[in-house]
Amino acid sequence: MEKNLYMLLEGMYPSLHRVEKKIAGYVLAHAEAVAGMSVQQLARELGVAESSIVRFSKSVGCTGFAAFKLMLVKYAPSATRTIFEELTPGDDAATVTKKVFSRNIDTLERALGLLDFDRIGQAVDWMDAAERILFFGLGASASIAEDFYIRLMRIGMNAQAVTDAHLSQIAAGMLDSRAVAVGITHTGRTLEVVHALATAREQGARTIAITGIPKTPVERTADLCLELYSPEQLFISPRVAQVSLIDSLYVGLALRRKASALSYVGRMDTSLEDFRLK
Repeated sequence: MEKNLYMLLEGMYPSLHRVEKKIAGYVLAHAEAVAGMSVQQLARELGVAESSIVRFSKSVGCTGFAAFKLMLVKYAPSATRTIFEELTPGDDAATVTKKVFSRNIDTLERALGLLDFDRIGQAVDWMDAAERILFFGLGASASIAEDFYIRLMRIGMNAQAVTDAHLSQIAAGMLDSRAVAVGITHTGRTLEVVHALATAREQGARTIAITGIPKTPVERTADLCLELYSPEQLFISPRVAQVSLIDSLYVGLALRRKASALSYVGRMDTSLEDFRLK
């Protein structure tokens, strides 16, 4: 599936090596100029080897630098600014709220453009076949792991969220080939989550990672990696894209077992009826 090159570079940037960051940073800042350069001109401008630029072009899925430039032109974005450049301290609540909603909508649209739907289908297949599903997440990702667990519990699936560093290792060590372990880490570098997935994999469990940055340690540890476009922006959380992805996985699983899922949801509503104020 062809991906938006600009969103791909933004997502990859934190995990790139020094020369790769130099190339990516220059491309993102001077895309129009790069589209008109030869590989020799760009190499001279950056002080890097021509072969480094060709390798970088191939690393993002292009056949070479010429194809890389075509992708730059095809997906040329309008100028983007941080949310603080678009707002002032004197803006009223309506203006701020509309701008935040707009940014979240933009994040969702960009995330949708980068998602690999074949991988999402594979993740649904694995979880649907699993006898047990464990979700690992720490810090801000802990609430996402808990949210995912609650969704699956509502439709009768044997799921659990583990959000403690030590318990993650213990729980992962008790899995087997009938289980699926899902690690959630926006940076892809949360040590405890990476270790938990590695341990689960050693025990024979299938492992799935959900992350916001490509080419990170968690991707190397997982059997299947679901990458989201969710750039680091001050005060703008990547959670909106994460929740939309787990909703998609949840609905996919519920559709596989529609009759039983509706039955479990009905039983849950009945169980909670006495706890709801009239």
